[in-house]
Amino acid sequence: MSRRSYALELATTFCFATALAVVEGGVLGNIAKRRFEDEVSPLTLNFFVAVIAAAPDLANIFSFIWSSVSHGRAKVPIVNLLQLAVVLLIALMAFTPESLTGLVALTVLAMLARTCWSGIITLRPTIWRSNYPREMRATVVGNLYTVQVLVVALVGIVVGMIMNVRPDALPMIVIAVAGVGLGAFVATRKQRVRREGSMLKGERDAVAVMKPWQGPAVVLQVLRRDKMWAKFMLWMFVLGLGNMLMGPVLTIVLKDQFNLGYLESILITSSITALVMPISIPLWAKYLDRSHVVKFRARQTWVFVVSASTACIGVLTHRVEWMYVTAVLQGIAYGGGSLAWNLGHVDFAPPSQTSQYMASHVTLNGIRGLLAPFIAVGLYNVVVASGWDALGMDLPSQAAAVVFALSAIMSAVGAAGFGMLLREMQAGGRIAPRAR
Repeated sequence: MSRRSYALELATTFCFATALAVVEGGVLGNIAKRRFEDEVSPLTLNFFVAVIAAAPDLANIFSFIWSSVSHGRAKVPIVNLLQLAVVLLIALMAFTPESLTGLVALTVLAMLARTCWSGIITLRPTIWRSNYPREMRATVVGNLYTVQVLVVALVGIVVGMIMNVRPDALPMIVIAVAGVGLGAFVATRKQRVRREGSMLKGERDAVAVMKPWQGPAVVLQVLRRDKMWAKFMLWMFVLGLGNMLMGPVLTIVLKDQFNLGYLESILITSSITALVMPISIPLWAKYLDRSHVVKFRARQTWVFVVSASTACIGVLTHRVEWMYVTAVLQGIAYGGGSLAWNLGHVDFAPPSQTSQYMASHVTLNGIRGLLAPFIAVGLYNVVVASGWDALGMDLPSQAAAVVFALSAIMSAVGAAGFGMLLREMQAGGRIAPRAR
Protein backbone atom coordinates (compact mmCIF):
# COMPACT_ATOMS: atom_id res chain seq x y z
CA MET A 1 0.00 0.00 0.00
CA SER A 2 2.81 2.44 0.86
CA ARG A 3 4.52 1.91 -2.50
CA ARG A 4 1.29 2.39 -4.42
CA SER A 5 0.43 5.47 -2.36
CA TYR A 6 3.91 6.86 -2.90
CA ALA A 7 3.67 6.42 -6.69
CA LEU A 8 0.31 8.17 -6.76
CA GLU A 9 1.64 10.95 -4.51
CA LEU A 10 4.55 11.52 -6.91
CA ALA A 11 2.22 11.80 -9.91
CA THR A 12 -0.11 14.10 -7.99
CA THR A 13 2.74 16.30 -6.81
CA PHE A 14 4.21 16.69 -10.30
CA CYS A 15 0.92 17.67 -11.94
CA PHE A 16 -0.37 19.88 -9.15
CA ALA A 17 2.92 21.72 -8.69
CA THR A 18 2.83 22.64 -12.38
CA ALA A 19 -0.47 24.43 -11.84
CA LEU A 20 0.48 25.94 -8.47
CA ALA A 21 3.63 27.52 -9.91
CA VAL A 22 1.69 30.41 -11.46
CA VAL A 23 0.07 31.40 -8.14
CA GLU A 24 3.32 31.10 -6.19
CA GLY A 25 3.98 34.51 -4.65
CA GLY A 26 7.38 35.03 -6.26
CA VAL A 27 5.97 34.32 -9.72
CA LEU A 28 2.56 35.99 -9.59
CA GLY A 29 3.84 38.98 -7.62
CA ASN A 30 6.45 39.73 -10.28
CA ILE A 31 3.88 39.28 -13.03
CA ALA A 32 1.52 41.72 -11.34
CA LYS A 33 4.29 44.25 -10.62
CA ARG A 34 5.16 44.45 -14.33
CA ARG A 35 1.89 43.60 -16.10
CA PHE A 36 -0.11 46.32 -14.35
CA GLU A 37 2.54 49.03 -13.83
CA ASP A 38 0.87 51.34 -16.38
CA GLU A 39 -2.65 50.70 -15.05
CA VAL A 40 -2.39 51.79 -11.38
CA SER A 41 -0.20 54.03 -9.23
CA PRO A 42 3.05 52.57 -7.83
CA LEU A 43 1.87 52.67 -4.21
CA THR A 44 -1.42 50.95 -5.13
CA LEU A 45 0.41 48.33 -7.14
CA ASN A 46 2.72 47.68 -4.19
CA PHE A 47 -0.37 47.11 -2.05
CA PHE A 48 -1.62 44.43 -4.45
CA VAL A 49 1.82 42.83 -4.49
CA ALA A 50 1.46 42.61 -0.71
CA VAL A 51 -1.95 40.98 -1.04
CA ILE A 52 -0.59 38.43 -3.52
CA ALA A 53 2.32 37.69 -1.22
CA ALA A 54 -0.12 37.29 1.66
CA ALA A 55 -2.55 35.08 -0.28
CA PRO A 56 -1.10 31.72 0.80
CA ASP A 57 -1.13 32.72 4.44
CA LEU A 58 -4.39 34.65 4.32
CA ALA A 59 -5.92 31.43 3.03
CA ASN A 60 -4.52 29.54 6.00
CA ILE A 61 -6.79 31.45 8.36
CA PHE A 62 -9.60 29.31 6.98
CA SER A 63 -7.80 26.03 7.69
CA PHE A 64 -10.02 25.38 10.70
CA ILE A 65 -12.91 25.07 8.23
CA TRP A 66 -11.24 22.14 6.48
CA SER A 67 -10.36 20.48 9.77
CA SER A 68 -13.96 20.78 10.96
CA VAL A 69 -15.53 19.71 7.66
CA SER A 70 -13.25 16.67 7.36
CA HIS A 71 -13.56 15.54 10.98
CA GLY A 72 -14.57 11.88 10.99
CA ARG A 73 -14.86 11.81 7.20
CA ALA A 74 -12.71 10.23 4.49
CA LYS A 75 -9.93 12.66 3.58
CA VAL A 76 -9.11 11.67 0.00
CA PRO A 77 -12.48 12.67 -1.59
CA ILE A 78 -12.28 16.09 0.08
CA VAL A 79 -8.71 16.61 -1.11
CA ASN A 80 -9.78 15.58 -4.60
CA LEU A 81 -12.56 18.17 -4.77
CA LEU A 82 -10.22 20.87 -3.50
CA GLN A 83 -7.71 19.99 -6.22
CA LEU A 84 -10.36 20.42 -8.89
CA ALA A 85 -11.37 23.79 -7.44
CA VAL A 86 -7.75 25.02 -7.50
CA VAL A 87 -7.30 24.02 -11.13
CA LEU A 88 -10.53 25.73 -12.23
CA LEU A 89 -9.69 28.95 -10.35
CA ILE A 90 -6.25 29.07 -11.98
CA ALA A 91 -7.83 28.58 -15.41
CA LEU A 92 -10.13 31.56 -14.79
CA MET A 93 -7.05 33.79 -14.44
CA ALA A 94 -6.71 33.56 -18.24
CA PHE A 95 -9.69 35.88 -18.61
CA THR A 96 -8.41 38.78 -16.45
CA PRO A 97 -7.82 42.01 -18.47
CA GLU A 98 -4.87 44.40 -18.10
CA SER A 99 -6.70 46.96 -15.98
CA LEU A 100 -7.43 47.73 -12.34
CA THR A 101 -10.41 45.38 -12.58
CA GLY A 102 -8.15 42.68 -13.97
CA LEU A 103 -5.63 43.19 -11.17
CA VAL A 104 -8.38 42.85 -8.57
CA ALA A 105 -9.79 39.74 -10.27
CA LEU A 106 -6.34 38.15 -10.59
CA THR A 107 -5.68 38.77 -6.90
CA VAL A 108 -9.06 37.39 -5.78
CA LEU A 109 -8.69 34.25 -7.91
CA ALA A 110 -5.21 33.66 -6.50
CA MET A 111 -6.53 34.05 -2.95
CA LEU A 112 -9.39 31.61 -3.58
CA ALA A 113 -7.02 29.08 -5.15
CA ARG A 114 -4.69 29.35 -2.18
CA THR A 115 -7.64 28.95 0.21
CA CYS A 116 -8.50 25.62 -1.39
CA TRP A 117 -4.84 24.66 -1.34
CA SER A 118 -4.74 25.36 2.42
CA GLY A 119 -7.38 22.67 2.84
CA ILE A 120 -5.17 20.17 1.06
CA ILE A 121 -2.21 21.19 3.24
CA THR A 122 -4.33 20.67 6.36
CA LEU A 123 -5.55 17.20 5.40
CA ARG A 124 -2.49 15.61 3.76
CA PRO A 125 -0.53 14.96 7.00
CA THR A 126 -3.35 12.74 8.25
CA ILE A 127 -3.07 10.65 5.08
CA TRP A 128 0.73 10.56 5.34
CA ARG A 129 0.58 9.52 8.99
CA SER A 130 -1.58 6.51 8.08
CA ASN A 131 0.30 5.45 4.95
CA TYR A 132 3.96 5.91 6.03
CA PRO A 133 5.72 4.78 9.24
CA ARG A 134 7.38 7.37 11.51
CA GLU A 135 10.95 6.36 10.68
CA MET A 136 10.55 7.04 6.96
CA ARG A 137 7.85 9.73 6.92
CA ALA A 138 10.15 12.76 6.77
CA THR A 139 12.15 11.16 3.96
CA VAL A 140 9.02 10.39 1.94
CA VAL A 141 7.62 13.89 2.42
CA GLY A 142 11.05 15.32 1.63
CA ASN A 143 11.07 13.44 -1.67
CA LEU A 144 7.59 14.73 -2.51
CA TYR A 145 8.69 18.28 -1.74
CA THR A 146 11.78 17.81 -3.86
CA VAL A 147 9.57 17.03 -6.84
CA GLN A 148 7.26 19.92 -6.01
CA VAL A 149 9.95 22.56 -5.69
CA LEU A 150 11.80 21.39 -8.80
CA VAL A 151 8.63 21.59 -10.85
CA VAL A 152 7.75 25.01 -9.42
CA ALA A 153 11.27 26.25 -10.16
CA LEU A 154 11.33 25.01 -13.73
CA VAL A 155 7.82 26.24 -14.50
CA GLY A 156 8.75 29.64 -13.00
CA ILE A 157 11.81 29.86 -15.25
CA VAL A 158 9.75 28.96 -18.32
CA VAL A 159 7.10 31.53 -17.39
CA GLY A 160 9.76 34.21 -16.93
CA MET A 161 11.40 33.39 -20.28
CA ILE A 162 8.08 33.45 -22.12
CA MET A 163 6.88 36.70 -20.56
CA ASN A 164 10.21 38.46 -21.17
CA VAL A 165 9.52 37.89 -24.87
CA ARG A 166 5.70 37.90 -24.80
CA PRO A 167 4.36 40.01 -21.89
CA ASP A 168 0.82 39.24 -23.10
CA ALA A 169 1.24 35.45 -22.79
CA LEU A 170 -0.34 35.02 -19.34
CA PRO A 171 -3.70 33.62 -20.63
CA MET A 172 -1.93 30.93 -22.66
CA ILE A 173 0.31 30.02 -19.72
CA VAL A 174 -2.44 29.59 -17.11
CA ILE A 175 -4.61 27.47 -19.41
CA ALA A 176 -1.65 25.19 -20.14
CA VAL A 177 -0.66 24.67 -16.49
CA ALA A 178 -4.30 24.17 -15.43
CA GLY A 179 -4.57 21.40 -18.01
CA VAL A 180 -1.57 19.63 -16.49
CA GLY A 181 -3.01 20.17 -13.02
CA LEU A 182 -6.01 18.01 -13.91
CA GLY A 183 -3.64 15.05 -13.81
CA ALA A 184 -3.43 15.47 -10.02
CA PHE A 185 -7.22 15.20 -9.79
CA VAL A 186 -7.12 11.90 -11.68
CA ALA A 187 -4.24 10.42 -9.66
CA THR A 188 -5.70 11.32 -6.26
CA ARG A 189 -8.98 9.57 -7.08
CA LYS A 190 -7.02 6.29 -6.92
CA GLN A 191 -5.43 7.00 -3.55
CA ARG A 192 -6.28 4.84 -0.52
CA VAL A 193 -5.61 5.32 3.20
CA ARG A 194 -4.36 2.50 5.41
CA ARG A 195 -6.54 1.61 8.41
CA GLU A 196 -8.83 4.48 7.48
CA GLY A 197 -11.82 3.01 9.32
CA SER A 198 -10.06 2.89 12.68
CA MET A 199 -8.54 6.34 12.14
CA LEU A 200 -11.95 7.90 11.42
CA LYS A 201 -13.50 6.08 14.37
CA GLY A 202 -10.75 7.50 16.58
CA GLU A 203 -11.55 11.01 15.34
CA ARG A 204 -15.26 10.60 16.04
CA ASP A 205 -14.69 9.10 19.48
CA ALA A 206 -12.05 11.64 20.57
CA VAL A 207 -13.87 14.87 19.83
CA ALA A 208 -17.43 15.64 18.79
CA VAL A 209 -17.90 16.82 15.23
CA MET A 210 -17.92 20.60 15.17
CA LYS A 211 -19.44 23.01 12.71
CA PRO A 212 -17.00 24.95 10.50
CA TRP A 213 -17.71 28.26 12.25
CA GLN A 214 -16.74 26.61 15.54
CA GLY A 215 -13.22 25.99 14.19
CA PRO A 216 -11.54 28.86 16.06
CA ALA A 217 -12.66 27.22 19.28
CA VAL A 218 -10.76 24.07 18.26
CA VAL A 219 -7.60 26.13 17.75
CA LEU A 220 -7.97 27.72 21.18
CA GLN A 221 -8.68 24.35 22.81
CA VAL A 222 -5.53 22.84 21.34
CA LEU A 223 -3.41 25.76 22.55
CA ARG A 224 -4.92 25.68 26.05
CA ARG A 225 -4.61 21.92 26.37
CA ASP A 226 -0.97 21.68 25.27
CA LYS A 227 1.13 24.46 26.77
CA MET A 228 4.34 23.36 25.07
CA TRP A 229 2.60 23.42 21.71
CA ALA A 230 1.30 26.91 22.51
CA LYS A 231 4.86 28.09 23.24
CA PHE A 232 6.09 26.46 20.05
CA MET A 233 3.38 28.36 18.16
CA LEU A 234 4.46 31.61 19.86
CA TRP A 235 8.02 31.35 18.57
CA MET A 236 6.78 30.16 15.19
CA PHE A 237 4.69 33.33 15.08
CA VAL A 238 7.69 35.56 15.78
CA LEU A 239 9.89 33.73 13.28
CA GLY A 240 7.20 33.58 10.61
CA LEU A 241 6.20 37.21 10.97
CA GLY A 242 9.82 38.29 10.58
CA ASN A 243 10.55 36.01 7.66
CA MET A 244 7.35 36.93 5.82
CA LEU A 245 8.39 40.59 5.77
CA MET A 246 10.92 39.80 3.04
CA GLY A 247 8.81 38.37 0.20
CA PRO A 248 6.76 41.31 -1.10
CA VAL A 249 9.52 43.88 -0.56
CA LEU A 250 12.02 41.69 -2.40
CA THR A 251 9.61 41.55 -5.36
CA ILE A 252 9.14 45.34 -5.27
CA VAL A 253 12.78 46.35 -4.85
CA LEU A 254 13.97 44.13 -7.71
CA LYS A 255 11.87 46.34 -9.99
CA ASP A 256 12.14 49.71 -8.20
CA GLN A 257 15.87 49.59 -7.39
CA PHE A 258 17.44 47.04 -9.74
CA ASN A 259 14.92 47.31 -12.63
CA LEU A 260 15.08 43.58 -13.39
CA GLY A 261 12.81 41.86 -15.90
CA TYR A 262 10.43 38.90 -15.46
CA LEU A 263 13.03 36.14 -15.71
CA GLU A 264 15.66 37.62 -13.40
CA SER A 265 13.10 38.61 -10.78
CA ILE A 266 11.39 35.22 -10.81
CA LEU A 267 14.78 33.54 -10.52
CA ILE A 268 15.60 35.50 -7.35
CA THR A 269 12.18 35.43 -5.70
CA SER A 270 11.19 31.89 -6.64
CA SER A 271 13.15 29.59 -8.92
CA ILE A 272 16.65 29.66 -7.40
CA THR A 273 15.17 29.12 -3.95
CA ALA A 274 13.12 26.23 -5.28
CA LEU A 275 16.12 24.66 -7.05
CA VAL A 276 18.25 24.81 -3.91
CA MET A 277 15.57 23.24 -1.71
CA PRO A 278 16.00 19.68 -3.11
CA ILE A 279 19.68 19.84 -2.21
CA SER A 280 18.99 20.81 1.39
CA ILE A 281 15.83 18.76 1.97
CA PRO A 282 17.54 15.31 2.23
CA LEU A 283 20.03 16.67 4.77
CA TRP A 284 17.32 18.34 6.81
CA ALA A 285 15.12 15.21 6.54
CA LYS A 286 17.80 13.01 8.12
CA TYR A 287 18.16 15.48 10.97
CA LEU A 288 14.39 15.76 11.51
CA ASP A 289 13.96 11.97 11.40
CA ARG A 290 16.15 11.68 14.52
CA SER A 291 15.30 15.00 16.23
CA HIS A 292 12.29 16.54 17.91
CA VAL A 293 10.94 19.45 15.87
CA VAL A 294 11.80 21.97 18.61
CA LYS A 295 15.48 21.09 18.46
CA PHE A 296 15.27 21.12 14.68
CA ARG A 297 13.79 24.63 14.63
CA ALA A 298 16.33 25.88 17.19
CA ARG A 299 19.07 25.10 14.65
CA GLN A 300 17.42 25.60 11.27
CA THR A 301 15.92 29.02 12.02
CA TRP A 302 19.30 30.77 12.06
CA VAL A 303 19.57 30.31 8.29
CA PHE A 304 16.63 32.71 7.92
CA VAL A 305 18.56 35.28 9.96
CA VAL A 306 21.54 35.02 7.63
CA SER A 307 19.38 35.26 4.49
CA ALA A 308 17.63 38.45 5.65
CA SER A 309 20.97 39.98 6.60
CA THR A 310 22.36 39.16 3.17
CA ALA A 311 19.41 40.83 1.45
CA CYS A 312 20.00 43.93 3.57
CA ILE A 313 23.64 44.03 2.44
CA GLY A 314 22.54 43.66 -1.17
CA VAL A 315 20.25 46.69 -1.20
CA LEU A 316 22.66 48.83 0.83
CA THR A 317 25.55 48.13 -1.56
CA HIS A 318 23.31 48.08 -4.65
CA ARG A 319 24.86 44.78 -5.69
CA VAL A 320 22.39 42.38 -7.27
CA GLU A 321 24.82 39.51 -6.66
CA TRP A 322 23.87 39.56 -2.98
CA MET A 323 20.23 39.12 -3.94
CA TYR A 324 21.11 35.89 -5.73
CA VAL A 325 22.97 34.73 -2.61
CA THR A 326 19.85 35.56 -0.60
CA ALA A 327 17.81 33.31 -2.88
CA VAL A 328 20.24 30.44 -2.28
CA LEU A 329 20.10 30.91 1.49
CA GLN A 330 16.32 31.06 1.37
CA GLY A 331 16.33 27.72 -0.45
CA ILE A 332 18.44 26.16 2.30
CA ALA A 333 16.17 27.59 5.01
CA TYR A 334 12.91 26.68 3.31
CA GLY A 335 14.16 23.16 2.60
CA GLY A 336 14.13 22.46 6.32
CA GLY A 337 11.12 24.67 6.95
CA SER A 338 8.95 22.74 4.48
CA LEU A 339 9.56 19.51 6.38
CA ALA A 340 8.99 21.01 9.82
CA TRP A 341 5.90 22.79 8.53
CA ASN A 342 4.20 19.56 7.40
CA LEU A 343 5.47 17.14 10.05
CA GLY A 344 6.43 19.17 13.13
CA HIS A 345 3.01 19.04 14.74
CA VAL A 346 3.14 15.22 14.71
CA ASP A 347 5.76 15.41 17.49
CA PHE A 348 3.10 17.06 19.68
CA ALA A 349 -0.29 15.71 18.51
CA PRO A 350 -2.05 12.51 19.62
CA PRO A 351 -2.93 10.38 16.55
CA SER A 352 -6.64 11.25 16.66
CA GLN A 353 -5.92 15.01 16.80
CA THR A 354 -3.35 15.39 14.00
CA SER A 355 -5.64 17.49 11.81
CA GLN A 356 -6.59 19.74 14.73
CA TYR A 357 -2.96 20.47 15.59
CA MET A 358 -2.16 21.13 11.93
CA ALA A 359 -5.21 23.38 11.68
CA SER A 360 -4.04 25.43 14.66
CA HIS A 361 -0.59 25.71 13.08
CA VAL A 362 -1.93 26.71 9.68
CA THR A 363 -4.48 29.14 11.13
CA LEU A 364 -1.89 30.99 13.21
CA ASN A 365 0.37 31.08 10.18
CA GLY A 366 -2.50 32.69 8.30
CA ILE A 367 -2.83 35.40 10.94
CA ARG A 368 0.84 36.35 10.71
CA GLY A 369 0.55 36.07 6.95
CA LEU A 370 -2.29 38.59 7.13
CA LEU A 371 -0.08 41.02 9.02
CA ALA A 372 3.44 40.64 7.61
CA PRO A 373 3.12 41.70 3.94
CA PHE A 374 1.11 44.78 4.82
CA ILE A 375 3.53 45.74 7.59
CA ALA A 376 6.42 45.27 5.16
CA VAL A 377 4.91 47.11 2.20
CA GLY A 378 3.41 49.78 4.45
CA LEU A 379 6.81 50.44 6.00
CA TYR A 380 8.44 50.42 2.57
CA ASN A 381 5.88 52.88 1.14
CA VAL A 382 6.16 55.17 4.18
CA VAL A 383 9.95 55.41 3.85
CA VAL A 384 9.71 56.05 0.09
CA ALA A 385 6.95 58.64 0.46
CA SER A 386 8.70 60.42 3.34
CA GLY A 387 11.80 61.18 1.29
CA TRP A 388 13.93 59.98 4.22
CA ASP A 389 17.59 60.04 3.14
CA ALA A 390 19.47 59.39 6.38
CA LEU A 391 21.55 56.70 4.67
CA GLY A 392 22.48 58.95 1.78
CA MET A 393 21.15 56.61 -0.93
CA ASP A 394 18.08 56.16 -3.12
CA LEU A 395 14.75 55.76 -1.38
CA PRO A 396 13.88 52.19 -2.55
CA SER A 397 17.24 50.97 -1.25
CA GLN A 398 16.75 52.61 2.16
CA ALA A 399 13.18 51.40 2.46
CA ALA A 400 14.11 47.79 1.62
CA ALA A 401 17.11 47.89 3.98
CA VAL A 402 14.84 48.89 6.88
CA VAL A 403 12.44 46.02 6.17
CA PHE A 404 15.17 43.40 5.69
CA ALA A 405 16.93 44.48 8.91
CA LEU A 406 13.67 44.13 10.83
CA SER A 407 13.21 40.68 9.29
CA ALA A 408 16.66 39.57 10.47
CA ILE A 409 16.06 40.84 14.00
CA MET A 410 12.68 39.15 14.38
CA SER A 411 13.98 35.86 12.96
CA ALA A 412 16.85 35.96 15.47
CA VAL A 413 14.38 36.47 18.33
CA GLY A 414 12.39 33.48 17.08
CA ALA A 415 15.51 31.32 16.89
CA ALA A 416 16.45 32.25 20.45
CA GLY A 417 12.90 31.43 21.57
CA PHE A 418 13.10 27.92 20.14
CA GLY A 419 16.37 27.46 22.02
CA MET A 420 14.71 28.42 25.31
CA LEU A 421 11.76 26.10 24.61
CA LEU A 422 14.15 23.26 23.84
CA ARG A 423 15.86 23.63 27.21
CA GLU A 424 12.49 23.82 28.99
CA MET A 425 11.18 20.66 27.31
CA GLN A 426 14.43 18.82 28.03
CA ALA A 427 14.21 19.83 31.69
CA GLY A 428 10.58 18.64 31.80
CA GLY A 429 11.39 15.29 30.22
CA ARG A 430 9.44 15.79 26.99
CA ILE A 431 12.69 15.75 24.99
CA ALA A 432 15.66 13.61 25.99
CA PRO A 433 18.48 15.94 27.15
CA ARG A 434 21.02 14.18 24.97
CA ALA A 435 18.74 13.43 22.03
CA ARG A 436 20.56 14.06 18.78
